Amino acid sequence: MISIDANIADPDAVLSDEGETVEVNPQPVKKWAAIAGRWRFAGTSAHYDGPDKVGSEAPGLARASIRFRDGILQTRVKLSRTERTAGGLFFGFQSMDSPYVTVQLGAFGRAYVISEHRPEIGWFQTAAAGLLSNLNAQDEYDLRVSVTGQSVRLTVGDVEVLSTVVSSPIEGTGCGLYAWGEESITFTETTVESADPKVFVIMPFSEPFGPLYRDVILPVAKKLGFEVIRVDEVVGPGLIISDIQRQIEASHAVVAEVSTPKPNVFYEWGYADALRKPAVLLVRGQEGQAMPFDIRGSRAIFYDDTIGGKKTVERKLRQHLKAVLGE
Repeated sequence: MISIDANIADPDAVLSDEGETVEVNPQPVKKWAAIAGRWRFAGTSAHYDGPDKVGSEAPGLARASIRFRDGILQTRVKLSRTERTAGGLFFGFQSMDSPYVTVQLGAFGRAYVISEHRPEIGWFQTAAAGLLSNLNAQDEYDLRVSVTGQSVRLTVGDVEVLSTVVSSPIEGTGCGLYAWGEESITFTETTVESADPKVFVIMPFSEPFGPLYRDVILPVAKKLGFEVIRVDEVVGPGLIISDIQRQIEASHAVVAEVSTPKPNVFYEWGYADALRKPAVLLVRGQEGQAMPFDIRGSRAIFYDDTIGGKKTVERKLRQHLKAVLGE
């Protein structure tokens, strides 16, 4: 299993589960689809010539042929002017009418911006930094976007300028180039580097729950391509509560065993729920039995410790996690 780690020195390397540094070659994007706006493509390069209609405020989107969920997007951007012109990357895309995230130079009158498109409310900034006047037209800027669950980081020219947690889980797998304005924008050396999505497991660490984690949750999630995180397996210095929050933010879903009223279990589930994180609840017992009031309206998988019960919880857990992946 390979996972991206933000703390290693080499930005083009990742760490394995054993802590070994492993080189990963980014995939260059060579095939594009002009979703909106006027574009010209030549291999890994793309040139934006403006919106569909003169005076339009609609963005230009060029979708890459490579699907993307977690990992790193990179491109080199050259703006022909810095006023009323923005260029960058988008991801989490399904359609023009669905939510997606953009990372841009020159948007909203700021140098660096992470923003979200929500059909019900339009565009809004999630994070911004830098004066627009600090950007220089005709200069080339290397944008590197790291996405892990709902955590997004923007690096420009090897300097991290923004880090944020977007408001809702990123659902779509479409990514590509974003442009806005009537002036031309040039993009070169666009690459995609994918990483395994994460699932965070919330449960008591004591028996009898060990076999559920080792024999059911861990193998089912790993077989579907998830990296599985449980807080007692996180190593290194730092506050436990901060580690929990960061790991939940970086996950695509949580699996929570809620049979016993443990305060830490309900805190972690509540934090995930506040981020609208997809949650799979597991309850030891018979279906229909009463659950704690706070989660009584939530869907849950009931299980028992029999051989037949193990097969049932495996099947249902697999179905729920496949749904998270959009399969």
